[in-house]
Amino acid sequence: MKKLKFILILFVILPKVSIAQSLNEFLKQFEEMSKEIETEITVFDLDNDSDLDVIINSQCSESKCLEVYLNIGGKYKSVISEFGSISFKLTNSEKGETSKLVLNSVTNHCCGESPFGSNRDFIFIKDKVITKNNYVSYNHEFYNDEDNYRLTLTPYELLTKEYEIKITVDSYNVRFSADLNQHNSTFTCPEKTNIIAKLKKGATVKVIGEFKGNDSEERTWLYVEATNEAINGNDCSSPISYKFDKQKLRGWISDKYVEK
Repeated sequence: MKKLKFILILFVILPKVSIAQSLNEFLKQFEEMSKEIETEITVFDLDNDSDLDVIINSQCSESKCLEVYLNIGGKYKSVISEFGSISFKLTNSEKGETSKLVLNSVTNHCCGESPFGSNRDFIFIKDKVITKNNYVSYNHEFYNDEDNYRLTLTPYELLTKEYEIKITVDSYNVRFSADLNQHNSTFTCPEKTNIIAKLKKGATVKVIGEFKGNDSEERTWLYVEATNEAINGNDCSSPISYKFDKQKLRGWISDKYVEK
């Protein structure tokens, strides 16, 4: 893997001369941009197909821009483009395994910083990018409850066999933690609760985790993924505001008013 601060086109080993020439031509378009803003370019074989791909991470005003380009048939094609408060983690391919890119970003809502973050995981295989995870969740780095460490925010482990359930009542609460308590929270419905969305009656959601609660009814909490279509936006605005195709919301619901 080779990282370039600004534009410095220098390669010691290149797979093919023709690839080097097309890469030089491709990177020329970023020369002027790199003079104005901080730009980091990572050049390496992202999808393990013996040609060079490009990740461009740059400052865009107060936010970040991240672009991933795959070399497909000698031409560079943008396969990921993201703008916002982005952090990312890249695991390079080793011993024939696929590269993995994890993107996390947070957008601003009106009148404050949103605690809802976008989480997307990708792998790259021979000119293809495959989305492994694509969801919005309540970002607990922005959440300062005095008993935060006591809460069940995510399952201890995800289910090896996921299953679907149907909601049997309208405006069914989705919560960021597996409890019925009050919380020092914002952007919830209402505030000071852990309710982040409400589901429609008849909606189908996918269960990916479970937790046995310790409340008086000893309910089982279900960690679910819900589509935008399953959310009743009239009673509580949907946190899925990122415009990414097929993105879902993750959160907890009680098992009381559901059926398999």
